[in-house]
Amino acid sequence: MQARLPLLNTKQQSSNELEFLQHSQILELIPAAALIYKRDSDELLFANKKFLELSRIAQNELAYMQLKDLIPYETDTNVTLDEPRETAIRIASGDILQTAMRVFSLNLTNSLVVLAFYPPDIEKKHDEEIAQDDLLKMMDHYSSLSRLNEQSSTKKLFLTCTEIAKKALNAPIVGLYLSQGQANAAFVKENLPSGFNCEQLPKKVSIETSSIPAYDFLWQTTDKPEHALHEFTLAKDYNYAVFLPIRDEQKCHAILFATGLTPIPSIATMRFLSLLASHSATALGKLHALENASKRLQTMRHVVQIDRGVTENMSEGLIILTPDLRIAEMNSAAENILGYASKEVFLQEIELVLIGNESLGKLYKSAQQGISTIAGTNLMLNDRRGNAFPAQLTCVPVILDEEVKSIIILLRDLSQTEQLLQHSKQLEQRAFLGEVSAVFAHEVKNPINSISTGLQFMGMNMSPEDPNYKLVMRLQQDCQRLTHLTDSTLTFAKPVEYQPLPLDLTALLENILERWAPRMTRLNIEYLFESNPQKAIVNADGRAIEQVFVNLISNSIQAMDPDGGTLSIKIQAAPDSLPPQYEVSVTDSGPGIPEDIIKHIFEPFQTTKSTGTGLGLAITKRIVTAHKGNIFVESYPGGTMFRVLLPMASTKEKNDN
Repeated sequence: MQARLPLLNTKQQSSNELEFLQHSQILELIPAAALIYKRDSDELLFANKKFLELSRIAQNELAYMQLKDLIPYETDTNVTLDEPRETAIRIASGDILQTAMRVFSLNLTNSLVVLAFYPPDIEKKHDEEIAQDDLLKMMDHYSSLSRLNEQSSTKKLFLTCTEIAKKALNAPIVGLYLSQGQANAAFVKENLPSGFNCEQLPKKVSIETSSIPAYDFLWQTTDKPEHALHEFTLAKDYNYAVFLPIRDEQKCHAILFATGLTPIPSIATMRFLSLLASHSATALGKLHALENASKRLQTMRHVVQIDRGVTENMSEGLIILTPDLRIAEMNSAAENILGYASKEVFLQEIELVLIGNESLGKLYKSAQQGISTIAGTNLMLNDRRGNAFPAQLTCVPVILDEEVKSIIILLRDLSQTEQLLQHSKQLEQRAFLGEVSAVFAHEVKNPINSISTGLQFMGMNMSPEDPNYKLVMRLQQDCQRLTHLTDSTLTFAKPVEYQPLPLDLTALLENILERWAPRMTRLNIEYLFESNPQKAIVNADGRAIEQVFVNLISNSIQAMDPDGGTLSIKIQAAPDSLPPQYEVSVTDSGPGIPEDIIKHIFEPFQTTKSTGTGLGLAITKRIVTAHKGNIFVESYPGGTMFRVLLPMASTKEKNDN
């Protein structure tokens, strides 16, 4: 009997139970005392009956021993490639038994090996059970079993099984018969390479597979013939035939047939063939499970009749559920909304993914009963990061032949809708405010002019020594400020039609700086101007763009007044911009803009000056935007920089200029 040693790691025992069971089955077929050793963790996993008899160590004692407790000398457990290496075993009595050892690998990393022990003078012995050649052959056969699990189709699996059996039997004729599926007894010969010599075998046979014993696959000529392959064996004067059925609980899928003269397959070989059939059936079960899962998913997609191209372009999230409420597929929109990749939640329960402020169990149960439902009133869902968002769910069952085959969930993120509604309301309010401001500015402009004219007349008839003179002057200044405010309001509120023409920004800014130079000199402001290229041509309305830079330069000068400072203006091609743009930066050495104001600096009536209207930068941004450009601001203690981006003129427009 084979001895199963308990693993020290019970979790590992559970996860690798099937693999270790397969290893233990082949261990009993090795014609030598052998055990399976895990090199990386120094564990003795299995020992066969021959090893327990040789070492006379009880199974429960061997389970907790390390290799150094068993082998007293320093031992090389690398895989043996040539001659067996000499070693020794400490048996239960404490005596040292001299042996030879071969090491065979059980996996690609050589971390799991078979240690096979036999007397060092094996070459003088002729006992078949411990013959060195048989040991090498059996381990070679065992290694070939791992190929079964690597096959990607049923046909490749059957062919690999046939190749392994031919090598183990060394039979002159080997054939493979596949079930037709119509009846359990009908099998048709599969075409194999010429080396199998199966051309002369019957093309079709009827075999009652239930008559083939579960483990005894060998038929000899002394037995009664029962079908055409038996008759074929007798007709060729062969001595034996092997029938290896590959079957599961439902039916026999294939039969491997081999025939020959001598030697008749040994008991060890037939045990190996039994193990080959068992492994092939296990691998076949895995392939069938994968194929069935793929077919079910394909059928579900066919029933739903949703083209992937459509689902991927949907703005709503799409989740397809199996009838038992497990996730089969999600589109990209659902992945973006929830933060999960489709493969991460494959076959997960939907209630573990869609988590919100209310239970959706009734929604799913209605869908399972074939009833479509919608949930969206005050529904809040959580994404993968735990962020809550308003959502609407539509749950639609897909019914075929009066049975729910799948369930579709349409998921809509309402947070963007809410933002759009709020933004729309703000735009409506601003539009209404603009209309009111324009009417108000127009109506108050005439009274302000009348008041200003009266104040000017009063001032002309007053001497500077008059105690009311300063008051009249201050009121005149306030009227001028109100006039400027109404003019700015009307400019901002009324629609403007621009006349774009090729314009050289370099020449424009040189002219503006030349006009402002006397004032900057008087205020102790030094200015620097740099343009690369020498001509920066844009397609723009000259007066509007001039107003943009006059506003920016004026603001910079006022920010540095009265202490003076430095104004720097630079024109360059904006890096990595599409379409190509020029960048004009206007930088001053003023005190900077407070953080709470800079966020709203381009909004109407936002200003840092006590005498400002708060409309200059709002008008500036509107002009730049109308020219398909953009404007940005960066500020820090000790300076502010405005960056204006304007599209370059086309080559034709540059040439025309």
